[in-house]
Amino acid sequence: MEKLTVYGYRLGNEYQVEFVPYKQSLTTCVIPGSCTYLRNTMSNLLAYLLTHAVGSIVADKTLQIQVWENNGLSCSSQRLWQVMNNLKRKLAVFGLPDDFILRVAGKGYLIPPEKVLTLYCRETFFRQYATVDHCAP
Repeated sequence: MEKLTVYGYRLGNEYQVEFVPYKQSLTTCVIPGSCTYLRNTMSNLLAYLLTHAVGSIVADKTLQIQVWENNGLSCSSQRLWQVMNNLKRKLAVFGLPDDFILRVAGKGYLIPPEKVLTLYCRETFFRQYATVDHCAP
């Protein structure tokens, strides 16, 4: 049996927004032709949250290490807060509510599992089409 790999994620109550990590892009079928690219750090933050914070809390310090420090960047609590709020604003443009990413006071961040659908594809398909730009007109 061929190995499956994560292709992307459908987000929201009706899974109307699609995030494709390797493209660093958000798209939606609700607004035809709508696509936005995320900067590296913001994309890495969303990808890390979708991989580790769906249904479980991820601590601020873990995010700072995994998203910033492991990529040769420095981070503070203020910087994490700033990028998180900018990410939430971008998600809101696509119709996702502010509570899509929840802040658990004093602990970290959490994404409710019912708001994420993980998309898989065959690994050979992923390698073959990883260079296709799905946001291009």
